[in-house]
Amino acid sequence: MQQSSATIPHVTNFDDADITELEKLRQASKRDYAASGVRLTTLPFVLKAVALSLKHHPALNASLDLEAGEVIYKQYVNLGVAVDTDRGLIVPNLRNADQLPIPQLAQALEDLGRRARGGQFTIDDLRGGTFSISNLGAIGGTYSTPIINAPEVAILLLGRARQMPVVVSDKVEIRLMLPLSLSYDHRLVDGAVAARFLNEVKGLLEAPGRLLLAP
Repeated sequence: MQQSSATIPHVTNFDDADITELEKLRQASKRDYAASGVRLTTLPFVLKAVALSLKHHPALNASLDLEAGEVIYKQYVNLGVAVDTDRGLIVPNLRNADQLPIPQLAQALEDLGRRARGGQFTIDDLRGGTFSISNLGAIGGTYSTPIINAPEVAILLLGRARQMPVVVSDKVEIRLMLPLSLSYDHRLVDGAVAARFLNEVKGLLEAPGRLLLAP
């Protein structure tokens, strides 16, 4: 982390996603998931939205090889998920996350968190990530400036969702808003690319039916 902070030119974009409809869908579905032993949180939806968006914005799913002077674009999506454990923050990977539907992502998250907190992970579980996600909202907080998990070039931090007054069709409504903080390596990703990526993530979270229908 110290090397990343010292050598990578970090830029962070802040935004909010309206997850009002997503929360309604989650509340309506969580009992069915619980019957199968899976706790349905907001995070599987975020993982799916990020994985799909990375396929359309490959610059954020890449790495820099400075010695070779090359940019390596990944044809797969391995999402690192930060887990708070007694041993500190651990970032194991969900491999091929773009190929998993919401139910499998929810189950994989349960397994990943249990193994990380129980110390039942290997060094291979921590390698090969292409993009990382940190869920600050599980503890508290709104926005932050997450440090990129090199050699990745971007990381998304989620804050705690909160109700806010939002103008919708010229009317003020109370909506559930999810804070998003996207840090990226400015050597490869510029502000416009980052903004388009974040806009796509937001669009998918605000239309959760598209996430459920995605393979």
